[in-house]
Amino acid sequence: MLTKLSTKGQMVLPKAIREMARIEAGDELEIGYCGGLIVLRKPEPLDSTRVRHFLKEGRKLPEMTAADEADVAGVIGRIRHRASKK
Repeated sequence: MLTKLSTKGQMVLPKAIREMARIEAGDELEIGYCGGLIVLRKPEPLDSTRVRHFLKEGRKLPEMTAADEADVAGVIGRIRHRASKK
């Protein structure tokens, strides 16, 4: 899906995306930039249980390498290429 950025830096999130992400008018979104991607996410409140879970599970995750980032970029490129053909 494509959307345009206005001169004020605003954009419209397509209805299908808003519905999938359960985003409604007035919701706050976190925005970030990583490896050429702009990422929006609906923040979830942290409680002690979620913090413990993240800390415990985070220890199991391997560090992301440059090769991993290249693999992700390659997959994204292939998906974008396929989408542009439709």
